[in-house]
Amino acid sequence: MSIHIESMISSTNPADQAYEKEYGDMFLRFCSFVCIVKNKKMNLPNIFLWMLKDEQLRDVFKSLCDVETDYDVLNCFLKYDPNLYRSKYIRNYLIANPDLNLKW
Repeated sequence: MSIHIESMISSTNPADQAYEKEYGDMFLRFCSFVCIVKNKKMNLPNIFLWMLKDEQLRDVFKSLCDVETDYDVLNCFLKYDPNLYRSKYIRNYLIANPDLNLKW
């Protein structure tokens, strides 16, 4: 019961709504930024793959979206699209690179 009440309060709280809208805008703007920097039209799995490969992109995302660790960065992408793990390109990259240099 209290979880239901908390979710109702959260969904009607103007500050929470503003934060979610701002975060959604920042997330999409960052994805556009990656496409511009890489000079390619990319889908979300490809952007996620670049995030895995490029520490500088992760750092930019951290500063824009106010997250602290690489885990939080990747978690943000997985929250936006929970099906990213199904991408064969991401799976192949993770298998080929078991020693990723991510900061947890």
